[in-house]
Amino acid sequence: MFINNRKTIRMLGCIMIFIMCLAFSGCSDSDGTTPIQFTGGQQCRLVRINFRDYGSVTFRLYKDEEPELVEKFIEACKAGIYDGMPLGNVIEDYILTAGCDPVDPAYEAEYEHKGKLYPYQGALCAYGSGKDKRNVSAFQIIGIGKEALENLEELIEHEGYTFSDYIKFGYETELTREELDSFMEYGGAPWLTGHVAVFGQAYEGLDVLEKVMASYNENEDTEIIIDSIETD
Repeated sequence: MFINNRKTIRMLGCIMIFIMCLAFSGCSDSDGTTPIQFTGGQQCRLVRINFRDYGSVTFRLYKDEEPELVEKFIEACKAGIYDGMPLGNVIEDYILTAGCDPVDPAYEAEYEHKGKLYPYQGALCAYGSGKDKRNVSAFQIIGIGKEALENLEELIEHEGYTFSDYIKFGYETELTREELDSFMEYGGAPWLTGHVAVFGQAYEGLDVLEKVMASYNENEDTEIIIDSIETD
């Protein structure tokens, strides 16, 4: 079925532009079937992002998988660099960005993609400041949910491509069928796998994140403020 959906088409264009621009402890262990981001991993920290007038979103930060990024992000939160800061941008039904512009070199960390964390809906990602470095003074939160991802897949397949081939040849991202199926279950941006540094995952308040994005989509002049980020 042909999708005449301008929002989906605009989001597809934003995805292409975005890709081109990319150059509390004691959590339970993964059961081996559910992605580590939704079971907590072996060790994690908690942060709560408080959006003014909208509510809070709580994230697990995975210090076993990305110790340097987590350490730098906790440091930045405790320094209050995000407090009172408006979101820098929201891409419709896709992603939101926040943090310093330009980025603060004090919060740069070494990064090596290990393939354990994925850009699912609610994933917390560090800004790419170089091939082997990331900077957490600016960050992204993946907002695309299951429904938008399904619409995008349908649009691509209508054009005669499989979703997996589109991701592979369009963005040089190769996923197994199992990995792609997990994105269809949890939402997210499979084409960003390996292109963004995921170091956290929202596990409470996804509805707040969706309200924030919906409000911005309705009026792009809406100023959305991060009141504070609390740490454990």
